[in-house]
Amino acid sequence: MIKGHIFALSSVFFWSALYVCVKILLGYFSPFELLILQFGLGYCFLLLYRPKYLHLPLQDELRIACAGLCGIAIYNLFLNLAMEQTTASNVSIIIATAPLFTGIFSFILQIEKPYINFFLGFVLCIAGVALLSQGFSINPVGDVLALISALGWGAYSVLIVRILARGYDLVLITRRMIFYGIVFLLPGFLLFDFSPNLAALSDPKVSINLLIVAFFASGLCFILWNRATTLIGAIQTNIYVYLTPIITIFVAMILLGERIGLMGFVGVALTLLGVALSEWRKKQAC
Repeated sequence: MIKGHIFALSSVFFWSALYVCVKILLGYFSPFELLILQFGLGYCFLLLYRPKYLHLPLQDELRIACAGLCGIAIYNLFLNLAMEQTTASNVSIIIATAPLFTGIFSFILQIEKPYINFFLGFVLCIAGVALLSQGFSINPVGDVLALISALGWGAYSVLIVRILARGYDLVLITRRMIFYGIVFLLPGFLLFDFSPNLAALSDPKVSINLLIVAFFASGLCFILWNRATTLIGAIQTNIYVYLTPIITIFVAMILLGERIGLMGFVGVALTLLGVALSEWRKKQAC
């Protein structure tokens, strides 16, 4: 069980820390261009690592396609679109609701039973994230896009449980899911301009950051996350999403010299308390 928590925390740590790399890359590529490049490279990494083909029954193939749609295409694309329409603070708070949607979907589908501490922890975590993000202001379009992104991640987290329970090779399943995610991103070529500045890759800062994001954020992190899900379940794995703003802030403090005030530290304390409370699962359902 402890391995599951370590894998979940590791994946969230890398995803959060790599926001700094993404911030650098968005100075050279559009959000859509970056998605195609990073997941395309991520798929290639996994293909080189495990050059095998996985035969699946149609039902499982459709489940993986849906997971790719929700966890790769919807989550990432709508997250980037939301960042262009609303504040980073709003996006941070709304994305932090993803574990709640995972819990609700799990409860509805009877994958896991509800427990009161999960909901109490959610309230504390959202309060903490709000303080870390310096409040919330209504921006209808961007906020709805962020909410769709959070729903996409919640749905992915539940879909992947059924797939992983079949005992398939984790790397091959993750690679197939990324493939479908890229396929579902293809209609974006009709809506967004795709003319990446490939000359920028001659700059080591750009090429190294892109390789890091592709290898970790678009490959290794999904493998760690999926493994954690098999060990501790979708609900407990997703609780670690609450730590994303905390990790991002501290990485920014170290690498970018950013600082947080007293309310930020109160937000950190509330979020950590909420995570601890959510992880404390009672035996009886609420």
